[in-house]
Amino acid sequence: MAARDRDTLPDTVKPVNYDISLYDLELGGEFSFQGTVKIKAEIKAPTTKITLNSIDLKVYSAEVSSNDASSHKASEISFDVESQRVTLSFDEEVGISKSAVIQIEYAGIMNNTMAGFYRSRYTPAVTPVSSVPKQGNYHYMFSTQFESGDARRAFPCFDEPNLKATFDFSIEIPEDLVALSNMPEKEVKQVKNRLKVVSFDRTPLMSTYCIYTCKLLAWGFGDFEYVEDFTRRKYHGKQLPVRVYTTRGLKEQGRFGLENAHKIVDYFSEVVEELNIIFGIDYPLPKVDLLAVHEFVSEYHSFINDNTYQATDVPTDHMSSRTSF
Repeated sequence: MAARDRDTLPDTVKPVNYDISLYDLELGGEFSFQGTVKIKAEIKAPTTKITLNSIDLKVYSAEVSSNDASSHKASEISFDVESQRVTLSFDEEVGISKSAVIQIEYAGIMNNTMAGFYRSRYTPAVTPVSSVPKQGNYHYMFSTQFESGDARRAFPCFDEPNLKATFDFSIEIPEDLVALSNMPEKEVKQVKNRLKVVSFDRTPLMSTYCIYTCKLLAWGFGDFEYVEDFTRRKYHGKQLPVRVYTTRGLKEQGRFGLENAHKIVDYFSEVVEELNIIFGIDYPLPKVDLLAVHEFVSEYHSFINDNTYQATDVPTDHMSSRTSF
């Protein structure tokens, strides 16, 4: 299909970097969250409208600042639910800029539909830490599912595979929970009311969605623990840490997955001539995480360095698992 035949976003704006910050998470009730996304972008032509993908989000305000110190606040914010888009309208033209910043304040829901930023219910194997949210007999962990078009449920974005960018991500969570994302932790700050803000290093260029080969943004948090090994092959001079994360009490069931994960990373970083598959590309990031998610829309899903699976797929109890596993 020719590009002109596809219903794609206008090509006026090209994202370069997303700086996403999530805070004021409501761990119970409506499971709402507040967010700020700052999108460094190239404005390729003068415009009075900027259109992004967004669904199930409330956008409170938006402002564009340019490298010439000019600033434009959106005078109107309109939604097209059918096309899953939000349009920011400005009274004056936003001029051409190589390094404009689009700042959007918004709110969303950690939903229970296994799409976007969502919650998974489970019955704990052991007593969880005190801040794990609970409703009835179930406790909750949180993760993302952005394939193929659900990043727009977590933050307003240019949610198309050709519009790759780098990502900075931070999240405010209770101090006794664990946060994960594509990159290693950059900083942890203690803040009010036994909360902490966890920030992660900037990612390489990647899409908001796609499968492993396209590089996928993702994050998660909860009452996690892990088992760890290392690749046998060296990348940029050192072996990479490989971890399997589970909710508390299940980490030993991740041993089987761990035994194989580091081998798979090494294998596909080599040139595999006997399969007529030529990779020969070193794994690009400084870590590999696998996360067992208790409720998941597909059997397997991967980010560029964090792989999420249904909890029945990775954890293996050799004493009780069926032989089919």
